[in-house]
Amino acid sequence: MSDSQIFQIISIVYIAIGIGIFINPGFYKKLFEDFIENAAVLYLGGIMALVVGYLILAFHNIWTMDLSVIITIVGWLALIKGILILIQPKIMIALSRAMVQKESILKIEAIAVIILGLAFSFLGFCPKSPI
Repeated sequence: MSDSQIFQIISIVYIAIGIGIFINPGFYKKLFEDFIENAAVLYLGGIMALVVGYLILAFHNIWTMDLSVIITIVGWLALIKGILILIQPKIMIALSRAMVQKESILKIEAIAVIILGLAFSFLGFCPKSPI
């Protein structure tokens, strides 16, 4: 899988989630609250984050001085998130609660995710991107 394809996948996911959170902050607030209240779902989320992070790193653990290092950083962040959820779920629960307390905070987070998604989209889909 090429760097462009990885950026394409990540960008589509980020943009879709960001728009979803922005349009339906109440739904996502409830979704996040339900997620952290259900131990089994939290556990599975930790496993999924760990596996996604591992898969990214298995195919792209490349530390270079160009923008493709972003993929490696995303992989490490996902892997660390998965490990933290599995080892210290209370820390992740507290962090998640802080992030969804107010719908206005969710909208700011949504905008940040959309901007990241658009940046990744440029890197993945534009033929003149620096990747």
